[in-house]
Amino acid sequence: DPALTLSPAAEEKTDSVLLRAGVPPQGERFICFALRPWPGFQEKAPVFGAAARYAWKQYGLTPVFTAVEKGQDPAAAREAARFLEDAPHYFLDDAGAAGTIIGALSRMEIVVSMRLHALIFAAGQGIPLAGVVYDPKVSSFLRYIGQENFTDLEALTEENLKAMIDKAAAQAGNKEAQAEAVRRLRDLERGNVDAARRLLGESGE
Repeated sequence: DPALTLSPAAEEKTDSVLLRAGVPPQGERFICFALRPWPGFQEKAPVFGAAARYAWKQYGLTPVFTAVEKGQDPAAAREAARFLEDAPHYFLDDAGAAGTIIGALSRMEIVVSMRLHALIFAAGQGIPLAGVVYDPKVSSFLRYIGQENFTDLEALTEENLKAMIDKAAAQAGNKEAQAEAVRRLRDLERGNVDAARRLLGESGE
């Protein structure tokens, strides 16, 4: 997906988006939850809330519920946040255009996402992922980039989501591996672009 190679917005633009939502650009460590309404989500909302609280207690990561589709996602975020108990958290209901969404995701240590584009944008920045699959396109993308840290929404449990967060947290501590993941993705996308150009050139003959 060409979105893998999109760049984040300038730092000051990302800072502005975060500040408008009350999210401090510096001084805290974050885990993103990019959720969406979907049949079966309401039953799983307590799982997301418990996992977000776990990330805060276990790793000191403050949950940031980030909307990719600002007309739909805030409701799902608030449903999950009902189960956070005493954990601090933020709602980023409007992260702006692609550049500032990427900028915001680049500030996260882990991204837990149902949203495909949040996974794509975070992968392009080398952020460790935990995917929750509501549609085969999500698992197809994750497998395409060599990422197996995901589960289907209907199979999601508190235990397996916490385990995925543990795995992502271990990856977050390895900056060299993160940088290598970004290089690998960029090489993969360059190969796709070159192949497309060759096909277009052949079809134009």
